Amino acid sequence: MRQTLICVLGVMISVAMFITQSSMMAGFQDKFIIETVESGGHITIADEPRQTQTLILQRAVNTPNAVLVMEGVKPREEIKQIKNPTGLIRQLERFPHVIAAAPSVTGNAVASYGTKTYALQIIGVEPEQQLRVTTIGEKVISGSFDRLKKSANGIVLGRGIALNLGVNVDDSITLTSPTGTVVYGKVVGIFETGIVPVDYTRSYMLLSPAQSLLDKKNIVNEIILRLDDYNLAPQIATQIEGVVGYKTQAWQESNENFLKIFAIQKVITLFINAALMVVAAFGVLNIMVMAVMERVNDIAILKSFGLSRGDITRVYLVQGVVIAVIGSSMGMAIGKVAIEVLRILPIELEGLVRSKGLLMSESVEQYVFAFIGSVVVVLLAAVYPARRAAKFDPVDVIRGAH
Repeated sequence: MRQTLICVLGVMISVAMFITQSSMMAGFQDKFIIETVESGGHITIADEPRQTQTLILQRAVNTPNAVLVMEGVKPREEIKQIKNPTGLIRQLERFPHVIAAAPSVTGNAVASYGTKTYALQIIGVEPEQQLRVTTIGEKVISGSFDRLKKSANGIVLGRGIALNLGVNVDDSITLTSPTGTVVYGKVVGIFETGIVPVDYTRSYMLLSPAQSLLDKKNIVNEIILRLDDYNLAPQIATQIEGVVGYKTQAWQESNENFLKIFAIQKVITLFINAALMVVAAFGVLNIMVMAVMERVNDIAILKSFGLSRGDITRVYLVQGVVIAVIGSSMGMAIGKVAIEVLRILPIELEGLVRSKGLLMSESVEQYVFAFIGSVVVVLLAAVYPARRAAKFDPVDVIRGAH
């Protein structure tokens, strides 16, 4: 009985650790993805034309992949912008799965407050349309996003920017663009998404004042789209790019580096959890082999009463399944309790993601995978002891051969 209890505890601990670690890793990833996607839009159309072959090349030579060398060409400065953004937005909103579209102008500036300066990204928007494509309005922790419409040169700052400058709502700051344009802005709101790269770089202004600050009069260089399902973004982005002719990025492409990190993290977590289960399985294997060796006489008696090798094998396999089922069930319960406890621990974290507690995200799939995985691994571990027990010959046992 004691040996069986040790086996159950080993399986229980492995399953509980599997569920807890998986939930912690998934919570961190879900927080980053959801906040990044919802605050920045599902698809971004930029002012970069997608043209694989120029008209002059088509006229000069018909050979595919030909190289054309041009001499004496004078460089011509061309202002990058999305042409006819209003008409394009109306066209985009008729695309399948597209809920809303919003224009914006983006650029960099330096904010000054007293003796402090800070580099930030300026995003010029139309508030009503921006709130339809992102949830940035819900992330405002001080002031209001709607105040952009009521304040001349109003600006909504990320929490990290406000902390570095030491400003609060209704403070005035000086904004200087790379071209030397200076604008005095009023802080009308401070937002916090929990994503550090966003909160420490991004700010919002009305479209027209932002165009003036960035020296981009009447220019729109980005259009943000919101879909009814953000998982469809890559397919929809490909379709849209083929129609509009501008560089179109899904959120997955924009955040590809971070998603690769999460994929590697997921593989590492899976290996660690698999190792825990394998260790538990070896524990079950070792204890069951010892149990078989201690019960040689009992096995011989059972065989003398007519039990076949198959019967003995099934007895030990059933014992392995019982250990796995009980241990897994207890492990899932312990894992659930551990998740709830970790959620309420007052631990403040700030790295790629900022939170006031451990981020835990659980799903039915995690519990099902942990249960089935542990049962399979323990059952495989029980095969060797079961087969060894089945091979004992009662005559040899009586003679003392085993």
